[in-house]
Amino acid sequence: MNTMQDPAVFLTAQRASLARFVVAQVYGVTVEEMRKPTRGRPHVARARQIAIHLARSVFAMSHRQLAREFARDRSTIHHACHLIEGMREASTEFDSNLRWMESLLRRAAGQNP
Repeated sequence: MNTMQDPAVFLTAQRASLARFVVAQVYGVTVEEMRKPTRGRPHVARARQIAIHLARSVFAMSHRQLAREFARDRSTIHHACHLIEGMREASTEFDSNLRWMESLLRRAAGQNP
């Protein structure tokens, strides 16, 4: 059962919130901006895409879980993951920044780095 009483749903929500928080701090946007239902300014949309990608890569969240937690369509989630992965492959500096944020998220969640 996927209700808020289900611990798995709570854990998924916490992990998505953690990814949003870390990315918001690094990219200088607010979590509130990232949570808005509209796309928002380009740098906010990019920060949201990065948070989605990190939640998927660090916490192995499914597209369905990500869509629910980020209030986006699954095709938008797929696009974000694909786009950020491409940017990661194209830039070693961007990849290094993402690896650092992944490490932060793992430590914050109590996972082994």
